[in-house]
Amino acid sequence: MHGLSQHVSPLKRETLEEGVYRQLCELILKGGIAAGESITVASIADAFGVSPMPVRNALTRLSTAGALTVISGRTIGIPKLTRDRLDELLRVRLTVEPTAAAWAAERSDPALLNELGKTLDTLRDSERAGDTKTYVRSNYTFHFQVYRMSQSPIMAAIIESLWLQISPYFHLLQASGNFRISNHHHEKMFRAIADGAPDVARQELHDDIADAYKVLRDLV
Repeated sequence: MHGLSQHVSPLKRETLEEGVYRQLCELILKGGIAAGESITVASIADAFGVSPMPVRNALTRLSTAGALTVISGRTIGIPKLTRDRLDELLRVRLTVEPTAAAWAAERSDPALLNELGKTLDTLRDSERAGDTKTYVRSNYTFHFQVYRMSQSPIMAAIIESLWLQISPYFHLLQASGNFRISNHHHEKMFRAIADGAPDVARQELHDDIADAYKVLRDLV
């Protein structure tokens, strides 16, 4: 994986497997491993400066979670997104994520809200510039800032497991104009959280997910 070493940090020996696992999660969630791209155990081990064993263990965990799959031999990639899988992810995401947004509006924190506003600015700028990589990365940051504001680590962990399976496909949304539509929902969600309006925050996140689904549905 070209340039992978630029995105990772040295890992302490006693936390090798967990460190590899967390950094791979971050790469997937932030668009660092896109659909159609493959990686190898050797390339990850080399980038992280570790032996193959903790890499294999981390990849096994991610494969079990449905985030990665074996393509051939020692090559790993993003699983194919089928219509049935997309539909199931939609149903579960619409059940869980809007609730987290509503809780965030009920428990809004000024400092966290300020950080959320900065991320929203980055989303606007990257959408206007057509910078897909920055947009996908900032979209992850925005959503998970909202989920952390819900003050429910259990909810955030559930949502992360869902995003590990769907986020590699978010870069496909750019050509449809969905990034611009999504930002409208982000702006309304931000205002709802700032105003303490949980029902509005819930609806905007619901619509954000549903609009993206309509685009992805025609691509699988």
